[in-house]
Amino acid sequence: MNTTGGSLALLTSRPSKSAEVIERIVEAGMIIIGKAQLSELAGFKGSNIMTGWSALGGQTQSAYTTGDVDLTDRILGHSSPSGSSTGSTVGVSAGYAPLAIGTDTGGSLITPSTRAALYTLRSTMNLVPQDGLIPLSHLFDTAGPMAKSPADLANLLDVLVTPKGSGKRKFHSQMIADDFRDFKIGFLSPEKWSFDSDLQRPVPEATAQIKKDTLAAYAKIALTAKAFKEVELVSIDAFEVNGRHSFYDIQAARFKPTFEAYLGTLEYSPVRSLDELIRFNQEHAEKALPPGYDNQDQLQNAATMTMSDEEHDFLLAHARKVGRDIGIDKTLKEYDVDLVIAPADSPVNLLVSAAGYPSATMPLSYLQYNGRPIGLVAFTTAGGEGMLLNFLRAYENTFPKRRPPSLL
Repeated sequence: MNTTGGSLALLTSRPSKSAEVIERIVEAGMIIIGKAQLSELAGFKGSNIMTGWSALGGQTQSAYTTGDVDLTDRILGHSSPSGSSTGSTVGVSAGYAPLAIGTDTGGSLITPSTRAALYTLRSTMNLVPQDGLIPLSHLFDTAGPMAKSPADLANLLDVLVTPKGSGKRKFHSQMIADDFRDFKIGFLSPEKWSFDSDLQRPVPEATAQIKKDTLAAYAKIALTAKAFKEVELVSIDAFEVNGRHSFYDIQAARFKPTFEAYLGTLEYSPVRSLDELIRFNQEHAEKALPPGYDNQDQLQNAATMTMSDEEHDFLLAHARKVGRDIGIDKTLKEYDVDLVIAPADSPVNLLVSAAGYPSATMPLSYLQYNGRPIGLVAFTTAGGEGMLLNFLRAYENTFPKRRPPSLL
């Protein structure tokens, strides 16, 4: 099937073969029901790609003001299902399919799964094969499963990580935890870890409930945990170095060759370069650049951005250091914990992505403000998928059964 990445230019494209993850799930006997759509190239096209979105994934007009009060919604506002794996998460939450696969570069599994009240697992980088998936960054991309239960999550992950012809599956069979007695858990304060106002318009009622429900969940987990303590984690401001953002800038600088390498694998494509994609969008502006979404400045910036190999290597090393050495690994070692939990509505995703480490979400509750789900995220060091799945099993055994969002 053609994989468009939400781009009209790739509507008629044809890959030469199915992606490796598709071949694995077909071999396992799974039936592919459908493919979800998304904003062009996971929202990488332009800076005005999203203003406000309903819980069902449809656009809403939520940009308005009253007097001096800014009521404009944000890209991760409380009316947004988030992205970029939005369609996949909403499809599972609405009951169209029991399982889905999404891709994540900086939170595209974690945040939309939270907004759909799902469990998900962002696997250690390169654990799940990436070939055949439209890339944003080979340095940070990973694919992962989304489901309504940890058991389903583990079953699908087993399929995704197992090469064709091999029967060595382990994650589901190793899920044995009934509670938190074997876990040394660190937690991040919901007061210190939340989205900035430029990503999420502050709503005092919602902020208060997220804090209250998160702290109540922490207290419940602490009752049976082997250890439970508040920890500190490096600030995402640490990504800034020499006037550059070491996570975002190297993505933009290497998007052109990364994307064009993918285009080169296609049996047929109307465009074969980033410049051709930009030109296609301009020539088909009525559909590709409609009013309100007529900006492709991020694509244009990526097409012209230059960065030497030396600077790229320096920024990558810095991003990895922030995510790993002075980030997640430092916290795990310093506080002697196995994993860390935090509000899912927080920027910890950037640290996890920069490190290339695994993380997982669990549904928690629903905002009285507008009914949208909120949740927790758990993360640990490389190769910690088995631990996270066991933690999710203990969580499911401890908390009320997951239910669909009211709007679904």
